[in-house]
Amino acid sequence: MKTLLVGMLTLCGFVAAHAQAFGVVDYARIVNESNFVKTNLERLQALEARYLSALQTLQENLVLSNEERQELTNLLLADNLNDAQRKRVEELKQIARQRASELQQLRQKAQPSETEKAALERFTQMEALGREALQTLLEQLRQQLNQQAQQRSAEVQKIVREVIAQVAKEKKLAIVFSAEVVFYADNDITDEVIKRLDARK
Repeated sequence: MKTLLVGMLTLCGFVAAHAQAFGVVDYARIVNESNFVKTNLERLQALEARYLSALQTLQENLVLSNEERQELTNLLLADNLNDAQRKRVEELKQIARQRASELQQLRQKAQPSETEKAALERFTQMEALGREALQTLLEQLRQQLNQQAQQRSAEVQKIVREVIAQVAKEKKLAIVFSAEVVFYADNDITDEVIKRLDARK
């Protein structure tokens, strides 16, 4: 017990003697207040919104051939479409809506002709394949989004740590603690870290 007490007193003496060598940073504040972190989060949210919008559009336009569906998928997932590409998206949606309307009418016919039966079968198969493709795409996009989230999170954490280290070296701080484990510290470098992060391009 005496040895433990002596050890604690020695540690306290060391901390007091080197108080200026320690700093603290509030990581939660960095995440909540830094425009750099917010921008990265917003980019991820924008990507998720684009994926959801693409899936919704494909769900509403199932009756397409494999080639048409793939073309529409590529266009919907692309960034910054030009006028010709936007026009093509509308054309493909119109084709799908027209076929869906025809399919509904054919299903209601009591005695369809042979030509109508062939069209019914063709459109029904397109619809079924469209549902399968949509499910596959949903899984692919979910995986891509998770990978993007993990990658962006790792990149942001790496940059935040680099900036913390840079500020700490300039202030000649030997150790920087998390604000979560320190009740008070004279050398709080959070504001400076946020300022440096937000200055990054």
